[in-house]
Amino acid sequence: MASFPAASSTRPVAPPLTALLDQLGQVYVLLDVVGTVMDVNEAFLALTGYTRKQVVGRIGYEMFSPLPERPTQRQEYLDSIAHETIAASSERPVLTRTGQLRQVHWRAGFTRDVAGIITGVWMAGEVPNEQLLASPALTGDSTHLQDFLDNAQDLVQHLSADNGFLFVNKAWKEKLGYSDAELATRTLADVVHPYYKAKLLYQLRNLYDGEPVNKVETVFLTNQGKPVHLIGSMSVVREEGQPVSSRAILHDITDRIKAERLQKVYYSIANLAISAKDLPSLYGAIHRELSKIIETSNLFIALCDDARTQLQFAYHVDQHPQHRPLGALPFSNGVSEYIIAGGQPRYLTHTDFQQLVRSGTVTAHGLVPEVMLASPLSIGDRIIGVLAVQDYTRADAYTPGDLDVLHFISNQVALAIERKRNEEQIGKQTARLNAIFESGSHVMWTVNTRAHLMNFNRNYAALFLRRNGTYPVRGLNLWEADLAHMPEHERDIFVRHYDAAAKGQAQRFEMRLRDARGYDVWTDIHLNPIYLGDGSFEEISAIAHDITEQKRAQLALEEQEEKFRNIFESFQDIYYRTDGEGLLTIVSPSVREVLGYEPEEVLGQPVRNYFVDADDMDRANSETERSRGLRNFETQMWHKDGYPVSVLVNARLTTPPEGEEPVGQLGTEGIARDVTEIRQMQDDLRLAKDAAEAALEAKTQFLANMSHELRTPMNGIIGMIDLLDQTVETEEQLDYVDTLRKSSDALLTILNDILDLSKIQAGKLQIHETAIELQAVMERIRALFIYRAEQKHIRFTYHITPHTPRFVITDEVRLLQILSNLVANAIKFTNEGTVAIVVSSVSTDGEHHTLRFAVQDSGIGISNDNASLLFTNFTQLDTTPSKAYGGTGLGLSISRQLAELLGGEIGVLSDEGEGSVFWFTISAREAVSSELPVAPQVREPVFQPFDASPRVLLVDDNAINQKVGQRLLTKLGCQVSVAGGGPEAIDMVTAPGADFNIIFMDIQMPDMDGVAATAEIRRLLGESCPPVVAMTAYSMQEDAGRFMRQGLDDYVGKPVKSRHLYEVLHRWLRPRPGRPVGEGSAMATAPAAPATVAGGPPPLPTPAPEVAKEPTLDETILRQLVELGGTEFTSDLYQEFEQEAGDLLRDAAPTAAEGNYRDLLPMLHQLKGTAATLGGVALAAQARYLEHQLKGGRMEEGAAGFQLLEYYFAQFVAEYPGAVERAISTPAE
Repeated sequence: MASFPAASSTRPVAPPLTALLDQLGQVYVLLDVVGTVMDVNEAFLALTGYTRKQVVGRIGYEMFSPLPERPTQRQEYLDSIAHETIAASSERPVLTRTGQLRQVHWRAGFTRDVAGIITGVWMAGEVPNEQLLASPALTGDSTHLQDFLDNAQDLVQHLSADNGFLFVNKAWKEKLGYSDAELATRTLADVVHPYYKAKLLYQLRNLYDGEPVNKVETVFLTNQGKPVHLIGSMSVVREEGQPVSSRAILHDITDRIKAERLQKVYYSIANLAISAKDLPSLYGAIHRELSKIIETSNLFIALCDDARTQLQFAYHVDQHPQHRPLGALPFSNGVSEYIIAGGQPRYLTHTDFQQLVRSGTVTAHGLVPEVMLASPLSIGDRIIGVLAVQDYTRADAYTPGDLDVLHFISNQVALAIERKRNEEQIGKQTARLNAIFESGSHVMWTVNTRAHLMNFNRNYAALFLRRNGTYPVRGLNLWEADLAHMPEHERDIFVRHYDAAAKGQAQRFEMRLRDARGYDVWTDIHLNPIYLGDGSFEEISAIAHDITEQKRAQLALEEQEEKFRNIFESFQDIYYRTDGEGLLTIVSPSVREVLGYEPEEVLGQPVRNYFVDADDMDRANSETERSRGLRNFETQMWHKDGYPVSVLVNARLTTPPEGEEPVGQLGTEGIARDVTEIRQMQDDLRLAKDAAEAALEAKTQFLANMSHELRTPMNGIIGMIDLLDQTVETEEQLDYVDTLRKSSDALLTILNDILDLSKIQAGKLQIHETAIELQAVMERIRALFIYRAEQKHIRFTYHITPHTPRFVITDEVRLLQILSNLVANAIKFTNEGTVAIVVSSVSTDGEHHTLRFAVQDSGIGISNDNASLLFTNFTQLDTTPSKAYGGTGLGLSISRQLAELLGGEIGVLSDEGEGSVFWFTISAREAVSSELPVAPQVREPVFQPFDASPRVLLVDDNAINQKVGQRLLTKLGCQVSVAGGGPEAIDMVTAPGADFNIIFMDIQMPDMDGVAATAEIRRLLGESCPPVVAMTAYSMQEDAGRFMRQGLDDYVGKPVKSRHLYEVLHRWLRPRPGRPVGEGSAMATAPAAPATVAGGPPPLPTPAPEVAKEPTLDETILRQLVELGGTEFTSDLYQEFEQEAGDLLRDAAPTAAEGNYRDLLPMLHQLKGTAATLGGVALAAQARYLEHQLKGGRMEEGAAGFQLLEYYFAQFVAEYPGAVERAISTPAE
């Protein structure tokens, strides 16, 4: 039994099937991808004489191939695996154990895994004239064999001795269309094509007689009468030496046969374009060729013009001639026009026609066919017509496959028609050219490469007659008949150009000749080789034109330009002029000094060639045309030595003489100045600036690192002070703690000053303007410093002049910073007396005011020499070891730069020993009523207890920080575990029974930093990972966002205080409403969000794209609210929204659960507006999206939409306290 093609096998043949192959007398081998034998059947072992143990695991081609053939067979095998191609059938010998070669007819295919990857090759075959096993019948486990055969793609048949059908496989029946009942009454002779019947039966008889038949090629007919071309092999089953049946495995090659015929027709049509004498002959030949591959009883070719206004039926053969169209028709909505407009081949049935007619797409003309194949005749993207065949009686006359054939051929048909039409057009064009050749005013002639005259027009004949006294004739030698009468120098010019043209070089030159009257005549002569289709040429065309008047004008112009050139030869800049085509017509000699060219080298050249950047040329031209001039246009031009030269160009359009209209494009004239040295100076300055900025960036980074290193020990100091304050028992201890707190606050102030200076110098400090009340600012300054002043018995006052506006727009934080620095210095350097602030408006334009703030003290004063040093960085007037006053020298420097950022300046008036007046000004706009700040509502901060003691993991490598953090968290009611680094933290969270509610993670640690440790914890714990909060000394404003982008959930900066820790715990673990347990939090308790659970926010459902892109909280809006109403106002506002929105969602939950989603619309409208006002953009976007969906009737969005709404509310509740805290602790930049 023969085997299957490569595509049919997806796994090795199972053992039951190898037994079946044994029963059928087939040998079987299974190889892997390198040729190792994986399995064989008993028939193969019987053939070769080996045992299974000797065969399995050996390389097949090395064991069973003849020695000389092994390298070749090895390479063929590996190539077939690599290219996934294998011969379906072949005949190869097998080397037996005894050294004999046994011929085997093989069938082969690939085995593949479930992914379709080749895993090896199976081979099954038979030994001619020999049975390895006795039973030819389909005995044994026939179910497996039937499955095996039905999965084959080749046609398998088993015939009785009288050629009746004993068995055919599934592929046989599907390909030929016969049912089991039909096969029961038919023989082989009934299904073979009559033309092939005698040959096949003859081969079968020979096979029964014992003669070998290596290959069978025949044609079967389907039950519909269509031919199927087959190729394969046949074998005979014998019992006791007598043939009892035959077997055949046949492969369908119909497509190959069709392709071969199609290819022949394709090339035949291509040749018809050459051999056909005219278009009608071509159409008939095309019809004959097409009839060889498809039915063409009814065929037409319709051609259209490019504008698609007319349709001409160039060829039409039809069984119903009364319906034949006549001549050219207007383009309408017939089926041909439909195919042309669509540009695609169409298979149209009678039903399709009816639908097209009913829809008005097509108008029926004549009898509607049962089926039509139509393909546009395309040449590239251009459609020239349509080719169609049709049948009026049989709907099955054509198949969709025939449409592919017709479409394939149609391209060649289109090319053939187009070529023949072009030939006819060329014939007409030739006639027209001859008419032009004779009727023009130019002198025209052609000569061959040997200077023999080949053709000429009447003008040339007349000129030749005037010059030589005789008429020219074809074939005469021009050197002897014409040029011999010229003066020698003119003849030499002609001969030189003729020789160049004879070498394939086109020539154009001007000559001054004398006519018969003795006058000078200037002639413009063109010589061009006449190239043939193969690129060669045998003749040269010549055209001569009288340009005497033009030449005289040109000579006069050149004389004029020479005079003009003498005027500007002394220019240092380059003066130039171009024509309308951009060619340089004039250039001053200074081009030599600037660009290194001699003027003669650039004249006549495109000015574009000298631009380093061609885009500059285009921009210059555009600006010149737009403004009719060009001013201070900087570009670069190439020096002759190859380097760029920077020039500044000023130019204008040239205008024609007065009274003349411009013809074509206008030229330009201008001056180009060398600015290379200026640009070099600018580049040097830019490099210096870049270097300074780089140094500033390095300094900024250094200060940031220094801030981190200082804040780490500060965390221990301030944290311990916070803890110590809660254990004070005596007034003396309270005083000590107060002193420690003031000292630590002073140290933090110094650190913040250094960072502010760094930001200012790096240009990163931003001004955030809001409406403020000046008196409120003064009250805040008085509240800050009144206690310090009273301790030194200093009278501290302020005064705002009457004409000063009450409300102004400025940056309140920076204004307070300047005033704080000046007032702190005034109190520091005043031992007794007064410190007073005076605020006044010194000038105004009606809207903007220049406000002056003067801080006057009765302190020690400053000398004039020292006053100039006050406002520089790190400067102190007393730098001796015994100085009486501390400080970093940064406060006044920062104040100066802040005053400048606010649009003003700073200064001092002082006499040593007489006190000082430090003043500064700012520019501020008077606020209108709509911009006035809202008075904040003050609420007492409280701590709330948690439902259960939170289990906290504190990760820090610093022992002091561990101690401080552990004590602070314990005071807040937490159960705290401590890890000394990332690896230890990983071990603790993955230990059995570990159940932490939250992790506080230091960032900078040895071995493994906090970001890496967090990533590993998240990887190990997955969705059960608790929130991870960065607790670090990195204090820049951008650090919080950076750490959260790197995978942490929240951020708290060092030094850490109790209220900071409580706010984080509040956000993530949610305290229980009830009796307060302490003070220190700025956030009041709000109900838990509907979707919030201990351990962090829930997993994110899939939101709409327009919602998913939005952030949870727009902190810009939050900062604006803080600046507008203050910290307490903003905190209360967000807490009230949390309470109100939480109630809305809880009340709406039953409605959503019942599916009454339309009743949610009022709640969605309210939530959408309020959330957007407070910067809850994601929540507002989800409310807006859900409202839109429900209004549109898409109630299926209700459940998921409400779940997302709860989720975004939970995210907002979790995030806003931290954002408010950051707005409080980090001044606006």
